[in-house]
Amino acid sequence: MEAKKIILFVEGEPNSPNGDLRMGLEKLLKQKLKGKMPRIILGGGYSQGGKSQTIQKFKTNKLQTDLALLLVDLDKPETERENDLKQENLTEHRNNVFYMIHEMESWFLSQPEILDRFYGIDNCKKKVSDKIPKKRAIEIPHPDEELMKITKNTKRGEYHKIKHAVELLKLLDANKLEIEFSDFKRLIERIK
Repeated sequence: MEAKKIILFVEGEPNSPNGDLRMGLEKLLKQKLKGKMPRIILGGGYSQGGKSQTIQKFKTNKLQTDLALLLVDLDKPETERENDLKQENLTEHRNNVFYMIHEMESWFLSQPEILDRFYGIDNCKKKVSDKIPKKRAIEIPHPDEELMKITKNTKRGEYHKIKHAVELLKLLDANKLEIEFSDFKRLIERIK
């Protein structure tokens, strides 16, 4: 009998004309999971009622719970993990929930060399990496806003949450992410 495949529900826009987030994630995950890739389902962002479409899809999936994993933005400091699990009614699934803290953009800020390679220098001849706040990427409260600010005057223009994220995901070093982000490391270990 064929083993069931792990499904990874990821917060992200599934029908974007600007890029395929799934493709970017697959390239990143393949660095660590060759031959063990999960099926990736992009769940969308938040609906008008303030509920995460991704979380709803995860909760209502018809598969065994241990085969379904969830990767979403925490949008808060890491210390708020337990509160978020309670608020979203995910405590019974805690071993299958993984957070991008605060957001996926933290991953990009944690590897400044890829930002320099992707965006180049700005109009003032400064590298993007020179403008990143001098703290750990996981501690930057609004990493998407920070990326927009520091890339505004580059040849590629201001950071675009979908179009640029897809390309930047492909450049990330999964080994470095495991060191910097405990939830990314846990996710890889869980899938393996």
